[in-house]
Amino acid sequence: MDFPTTMFGAAYLGYVGGLFDEGFEAGFPAWLQETNEAMLLEYPFIAEINDEHIIGSAGHLYCIVPVDENATVAINRVQWNEKTQTDEVTEVLYRSESGEPVLLFANLDGIAHEADTQVFITDNNGNTCQWYPSLDAMSHLAPCTSEAGDYLSFDFTEYAWYDIPSEFAGWLSDGWTGMTALGLAGSQSTGMGWIKETMVEETGRYAYFSLRFYLEDETGGTVDLEWTYEDSDDIEKMWSGFWAIQTIPDGPSYVTLSLSLVGGNSYGVTDGPVYLCERYPLLISPSGTELLVGAGESGVCLPFMSQSTTTCVLTQAAG
Repeated sequence: MDFPTTMFGAAYLGYVGGLFDEGFEAGFPAWLQETNEAMLLEYPFIAEINDEHIIGSAGHLYCIVPVDENATVAINRVQWNEKTQTDEVTEVLYRSESGEPVLLFANLDGIAHEADTQVFITDNNGNTCQWYPSLDAMSHLAPCTSEAGDYLSFDFTEYAWYDIPSEFAGWLSDGWTGMTALGLAGSQSTGMGWIKETMVEETGRYAYFSLRFYLEDETGGTVDLEWTYEDSDDIEKMWSGFWAIQTIPDGPSYVTLSLSLVGGNSYGVTDGPVYLCERYPLLISPSGTELLVGAGESGVCLPFMSQSTTTCVLTQAAG
């Protein structure tokens, strides 16, 4: 039998246990927005799935989307029979002759690696696939494959979006991605600069900040940070040091900055810090010309940020 490339898409949404006493429709969107807002923004249809297409109320939660809108979907609870060495159906959960997305609770014992639910999807051409929702050893969605080894399912779970700061959700759903060393510093010996114009809070005056990265290898290099007031040509503060990157393509990358105050008008007379070391989450815009910097993990602020700043966008300097 000839199978299409994929017969359904699926996503793992996490474990839900007794959270929806007020009803699933009210509790689910709020729960997913809290645990993985970016996923909900990227796939808003998930929150629109109604009671008729929600199977179960607790357990590990999966979203299943047949490719064929006229597909037949059958879902059963199953239990392994040692004597017959087969899965026996213990409960018929769901039958549909249309291919609407469904939300399915499975692995009810709490162990996502042990399948207890059977999903059959039959398309309009009579092709049928059988899938057991579960997670593999890498905690990724177990695929559905044909006897020939072809993948019949598409995993649209955004794994890197779990446990990220909520302020990054909208940016990720808009196509912003994790920064790479080359994207941050470029390949030229002159490095790559990122600029920001903002108010220096303690003075009420605007200033221009320049953050320039120099590439040594794919893990990091050196970095300079300087700023001037908008009505002055003199550098107020100049910082210099090193940077190291942990690249996460599908989520915020993390850059550790180790900077020392080395010059400027305020050098030697400043009452602020003269050294900082902090790890910051970073995203790059789809155009590659805007850099999003999140709050430091330990609360250490860069000079163009403040304790109330959760994200700050810098623009790539010309030239």
